[in-house]
Amino acid sequence: VMRTWSLLLITGIVMGAFLARLLQGKKRDRSDQYKIDESKGATEEKLEEKPVEDKKPEAPKKPTEEAPKKPKEDAVKASAPAQDTAVKEPPKKKRPDPKDYMFSRLKGQTCIKVPGTINGQMFIIEDCEDCDIYVCDHLAQVQIDYCKGCRIFVGPTESSVFIRNCEDCKCIFACQQYRSRECKNCDTLLFASTAPVIEESVNMRFGCFRFFYSDLARQFCAANISVFDNKWSEIYDFTPKDGNWSFLPLDVKSTDLLKPLSSLASFVSEEEEKAHSDVEVVPLTAGNRKKDFANLARAFVLIMPSAVEEGARVLSKLHDQQVLMQTKQMTLDSRKAKELLLKSGEHGKLNEIVKKPCVGVEVASADAPTDVAELFQEEVQAGKVYVSGTQDAASYEITLFFDQWRDFAGASLH
Repeated sequence: VMRTWSLLLITGIVMGAFLARLLQGKKRDRSDQYKIDESKGATEEKLEEKPVEDKKPEAPKKPTEEAPKKPKEDAVKASAPAQDTAVKEPPKKKRPDPKDYMFSRLKGQTCIKVPGTINGQMFIIEDCEDCDIYVCDHLAQVQIDYCKGCRIFVGPTESSVFIRNCEDCKCIFACQQYRSRECKNCDTLLFASTAPVIEESVNMRFGCFRFFYSDLARQFCAANISVFDNKWSEIYDFTPKDGNWSFLPLDVKSTDLLKPLSSLASFVSEEEEKAHSDVEVVPLTAGNRKKDFANLARAFVLIMPSAVEEGARVLSKLHDQQVLMQTKQMTLDSRKAKELLLKSGEHGKLNEIVKKPCVGVEVASADAPTDVAELFQEEVQAGKVYVSGTQDAASYEITLFFDQWRDFAGASLH
């Protein structure tokens, strides 16, 4: 029995030692396995870093041919926008100085603005005494206040000329609208596209606009004013009273009110003034003088659209025996054109005047319309002018064109 137990004990010891060795071997294998895995991870990390390390030395080793050119191209591209900006940048406009657009607090001086110095801006004339003032340009609006004993010319004004608290002045104005307030003893040769208005004014005398310099016709166009739409005589008085206003004699000239421009300004010569009439640009009309010409017969003249631009020259053919009463520019629709030519027998002219600007003219003379037709015979044959054939037709056409179709901006002349 003892031997058996001894053998079993020895066998157990041997088996325990064998198992212990076996377990240690497995532990060693696992640690080695872990070491191998860590080395693999380190190797993978090194492999991932290699491309980054390889790129750094490769850049200088293999430079491209365009590499040295890029800085120059970039420099050109960088400079190009600056040059374009410099070219496209609009020039800075000089801010207008208000002092260049006014005559203020002057006495006994000659003040002239030559063509091109105002260019449609507003202008102010104030507190001047015994001055010769010429504003020879087209303007937006003009205000004239507290002037005494001055001689004033104002060129074509797109809006209004306001004259207030002035006395003993001689004026020549061209404007869309004329308004005076609290003025006295002022003589004015006037062009106004609408009925002139006076208020609280005394001894105001008016005549038709007369003046000339070479740029005047162009300035009327720049101010959007037709030289044929002159209602200078259709005065409206807000404070009506005898002695507030009257007409100047028909033969009063520009030089009767103002000094000749050639004697004061270098841009107009004496020879030029002598070669041109002061009624060359704006036709001289008698206006609302019904009593003065009530005994004369009438003729109606229609300047056709093709001849409107030379209308002033056509009307300059009128003699002293023929009086130009009034003119008006109008665009006729087909109904009005047909109605106007109803008594003329000139229905073939309808297509020539429909929806085109034409100019109607009233002429007074002892033998109208016969003498007027003879005077414009050349223009009639050329198709530039129509003249009423009979006094009955003339009366009908004048009433229709000037009274029934008036624009209500001014009073009727009949």
